[in-house]
Amino acid sequence: MFWLVFLLACLPVETPRAVEVTGLYEIELIANSQSAADRELAIKQALYGVLSRVLVSEDISKIPAVQQVLSGAQHYVKQFQYSLIAADEYSDSDARLIRVEFDEDQLLEVMRKSQVGIWSEIRPQTLVWLVVDEDGKRQFFNSDAMADFESALALASKVKGVPIMFPMLDLEEQQRISVSEVLGADSRNLLAVSARYEVPAVMAGRVVKKDQCWQGEWAFYFDGKIKQWNSDCLPLKAAMLDGMQGAYTVLSNYYGIKP
Repeated sequence: MFWLVFLLACLPVETPRAVEVTGLYEIELIANSQSAADRELAIKQALYGVLSRVLVSEDISKIPAVQQVLSGAQHYVKQFQYSLIAADEYSDSDARLIRVEFDEDQLLEVMRKSQVGIWSEIRPQTLVWLVVDEDGKRQFFNSDAMADFESALALASKVKGVPIMFPMLDLEEQQRISVSEVLGADSRNLLAVSARYEVPAVMAGRVVKKDQCWQGEWAFYFDGKIKQWNSDCLPLKAAMLDGMQGAYTVLSNYYGIKP
């Protein structure tokens, strides 16, 4: 236990591996049609998605200021634009992809006046170790061979505004760490191997294929603490988003600016 605490404490909290996350107040989603009613609903959903990646809260829906701006979501829109959806992605011919950009200054003013914590666009990178367990075979996530996972991870990172990076898994790392150590009871080796990346946060995950869904198990190492959680059996994109939501909760609570 002493060595585990020591290694966790050695993970740097202030780090040069921070990036500016752009487009936090822009979002794309599917509107059922271009009608006024469907546009209003889509804009409200879009605003909720934007707020969920900049506010510090376990459940933003319970914040009075959030309820206030959602009730008049269209007043915070700077611009929006429709585009067609590929026929093989959505069967409803009336549906459109809508891109919405919101007024950052107006939203921040409301949240600050309401004493709501806000996470700025300068955010640290998180190192993600992911093990994929499918058909009884466990292997590290490989972007070259797992396009679906790469797409789902990139989407989850964008949706939550959490910058991520992956281990190189070069020969040295393959010799030093195995898939069984990613979520093992003893995390010392995982953290020791992760130290070369000089990141403040390390996330370890394993997703297991069960019929048509993925069961997730996650551990997040940050600021000398460990957060662990399991996710329900979900579609791939939702499973990756559940992992990224856990990372967002921890990091936004630490780095978010609290009035």
